Amino acid sequence: MKSSAASLGSSTRKIVARIEKVRRAAEKAATRKHRFADYKYLRSVLSAYSFFDNNGLLPHLIEIAPSMLITPVRANWHSLRVIIEATCIQPDQRIRSRWTRALEYAVAEKIDPKEMIRFIRAHNGIAGCADLASKTKPKRSH
Repeated sequence: MKSSAASLGSSTRKIVARIEKVRRAAEKAATRKHRFADYKYLRSVLSAYSFFDNNGLLPHLIEIAPSMLITPVRANWHSLRVIIEATCIQPDQRIRSRWTRALEYAVAEKIDPKEMIRFIRAHNGIAGCADLASKTKPKRSH
């Protein structure tokens, strides 16, 4: 029993440290006036998601987000959305949703975070990736 509590503590530390790194990327992107500053932030989000996925931390992320990261979590949210909610400064929910869909598409296509910016540009930007995500894997059926 003690080992599971210890592993949760180490998992929590890893998650919080990585989220802080993504928050710094969000703050940096928010201060820049460059048109594509958000791309580097999204690359940081994808990198954190890959880190959590490779280390088996995604279930812990959903578990600790409300208490440790002070982030609301809905039952149907993708882990990418939780990372965005925990780190993003952007108040517009539609933009956050579009970013999540674009990153979901990148994850589905198994894009490496290092190739993220090139991938987004090749697919007509963030909105283009989000549109392709909605066509390949719709959230709702009409």
